[in-house]
Amino acid sequence: MLGEMKADQGFMWRPLVRDGATVAAIEIWRKPGRPALHPAEAEYAIVLEGSGTLVSGGTMADPKASKPNLVEGSRIEGGNSRTLGPGDVILIPAGVPHFFDITGDRLVLLGIKLPGAK
Repeated sequence: MLGEMKADQGFMWRPLVRDGATVAAIEIWRKPGRPALHPAEAEYAIVLEGSGTLVSGGTMADPKASKPNLVEGSRIEGGNSRTLGPGDVILIPAGVPHFFDITGDRLVLLGIKLPGAK
């Protein structure tokens, strides 16, 4: 069970399965995320409920490494937008800038981080 999200919290992540570097988790987004990219991980996700927009591709402005394998920026320039709803499947290759905008109350994903080839 995920538990309750605090009122000021915009994102909650709960791992379900770990197999080495591969992690499957439930992601709940209530506020737009910051533009991000994962240099060595692809991201695969299935929208379980809610609605939003995925912006991906293009160039990330003001990139800064904030955690191992996470680079965040201020915006994405020249990216592509895709409306998301339940049942949609997403694959974001390693190194591709992306962010989720929330168009309803929340966006719930089953997300899987896949390590890149070595």
